[in-house]
Amino acid sequence: MLDQDQARVVAHEEGPAAVLAGAGSGKTRCTTERAARRLTESGVPGHAMVLLTFTNKAAAEMRERLSARLPEGVDLPWIGTFHSFGSRLIRDHGKRIGVPGNATLMDAEDSRRMLDALLAGPFPDRARRQRAMDAQDAMAAAGLDPTEPDHLEAMRDELEAQGFGPGATARLVQRLRRYDSEKRRAAIMDFSDLILLPARLLRRNPELQRRLRARLQDVTVDEAQDTDGAQFRLLRLLIPENRSVMLVGDDDQAIYEWRHARPANLREFIDEQRATVYRLERNYRSTPPIVDGAVSLVRHNRQRLEKNPWAVRQPERPAPITLVRHTQAEEMAEAVVTDIRDRLRAGLSAEDVAVLYRKNRLARPLEGALLRHGIPYRVKAGMDLLGHADVRMMLAAGRLAANRRDVRALSRLADLVPGLGARGVSRLINSADDPLAATDQLPPQAGQAVERLRQALDNLFRLGPQALSQWCLQTPQFAEWLNNRARAALKRDGLRPAPEAMDKALKPARARLGAVQRAVNRRLAAMDGDPPPAQRWMSALEIAASASDDSNADQACVTLCSVHGAKGLEWSEVHIFGFTEGLMPLARDGRVDNLEEERRLAYVAITRGQNRVTLHHADRIDRGDGQGVSAAELSPFLVELETGPALAHVDNRAAVRAAAQVLDGETPASPEDWLAAMRKQVG
Repeated sequence: MLDQDQARVVAHEEGPAAVLAGAGSGKTRCTTERAARRLTESGVPGHAMVLLTFTNKAAAEMRERLSARLPEGVDLPWIGTFHSFGSRLIRDHGKRIGVPGNATLMDAEDSRRMLDALLAGPFPDRARRQRAMDAQDAMAAAGLDPTEPDHLEAMRDELEAQGFGPGATARLVQRLRRYDSEKRRAAIMDFSDLILLPARLLRRNPELQRRLRARLQDVTVDEAQDTDGAQFRLLRLLIPENRSVMLVGDDDQAIYEWRHARPANLREFIDEQRATVYRLERNYRSTPPIVDGAVSLVRHNRQRLEKNPWAVRQPERPAPITLVRHTQAEEMAEAVVTDIRDRLRAGLSAEDVAVLYRKNRLARPLEGALLRHGIPYRVKAGMDLLGHADVRMMLAAGRLAANRRDVRALSRLADLVPGLGARGVSRLINSADDPLAATDQLPPQAGQAVERLRQALDNLFRLGPQALSQWCLQTPQFAEWLNNRARAALKRDGLRPAPEAMDKALKPARARLGAVQRAVNRRLAAMDGDPPPAQRWMSALEIAASASDDSNADQACVTLCSVHGAKGLEWSEVHIFGFTEGLMPLARDGRVDNLEEERRLAYVAITRGQNRVTLHHADRIDRGDGQGVSAAELSPFLVELETGPALAHVDNRAAVRAAAQVLDGETPASPEDWLAAMRKQVG
């Protein structure tokens, strides 16, 4: 049953609207119910509705919910990320701007290498070249296109702000145009192209834009606070003729400004479109102490849209947010895990517990403690699969199977071919549209190896992306490359490459390839109808832009997770590991770059908890600032939290415990006695 605020959102018909949806307010259900009502009662056809999400996982969840909600005969709308929507536009119409239908997507490393090589001439200094690449990244996120004359003034302003003079700016813009043309020549794209190219397509083809806007009748953007400038520019080009665009988001949960997200998009949309504003302020997830404490913290931000979240749940004795102080980080980790162990023994499931932290390195002492206690755990999503050479090689094989002009993929796959060095790759690239067919340009042995690779890739294209990981493990050249890496790893550890040791050494790579394959399979399952092979490959390989391990564990596990990785999730009990100055808020070189975003991160961390939230601080900890283990103060956010409901305080520092025991005339207690004290305080 919908509450009255949710019902107003679901009843919204046409025209621009913004839904300010607080944590735990049921926004996904609300969005799904409105889409179902518009499709079934308002007569909006599925092809005229678009639901844009922030992640593929969110898109899959929304698709599943809506499928269960719609009666037979009512078509699903298009549901996916901005990047997936952009990819679809490019697949269907990209030839109008020189992008073929089989264009493949580079991973981030390949795109930066390609750009780095193009900038090496005008910017020989490595540090200055890095600044130029960072500036290009910021301009792409803002939606500035170096091929658009109307964007040049804004690009010059941005580069001037970054410290580039007129001459350097002209050289950089010229190289960015060349970067664009080189990508078109090789039929490849980088991740930002999935937004920039659709916008270019619509600007240069006004009739196509007019037809698209006439066809669309309803557009919804989920997690709108996380959109960047480029996505917002594309959205403006897509606004239907009836202006029915609904943005759903919460600027209090905007935690991606560091990668160019613009929470201001929400405010600008409301002002520009004179949008109707709805507020979902009921929190159905957490208890009053958790909601009220988190809100008391985030209200210290000045740049926020006013909202007043409040807890619907009213348990008889809700636990207060608890702050526990420790002496050392290792003691802090041991205490957290001991508490989790006791809670599991009392009947709590491991899947209902998470430990959140601001830096991934803080997982290390926690992992050690969990292993000592035999508690199953998983480290969620902090591991970017594209950081591993085997995954990058796997995706390069898929890219070259789908697009023989993908020179960056060919350069990577050269490692599979003995005797094919940089000179041989250059000969292949410069000789034909299908470089792998130009084996006459190579020495006989290398030419024969390239021919075997060409035949294997032809077979991979026929098998399709659903067989990618199987192909990698069974194709002799790829399998031997994996074996060589495993042998080298064993040799570094002083071990012999015996069969059992080799199997163990290969296990992580197999697991990573399997994780990517599962992501690819999920993408394929979400495709409509029976698309042609080139379209299946292009859609599947979008995973190259954001591969991360979101697979579910086979057993109930405690979750270790960065605060960023916890976005959109919830657990019964949450421990925040490192509620410490320099970690929360995070400081670099002693300076906090964006205090308001750091406060929002703390708000997100606290509101992941349903029933119990515990903050942990150690007086001595390695904050990853190059200082090693050093003295640390409590987070300054504690003062702001305490403007809300009372916190429970537990002091687990060794000296404090010992002094208290002497004063009370007690025998020194065990290190676990503080847990009993804490549980007594929180009820």
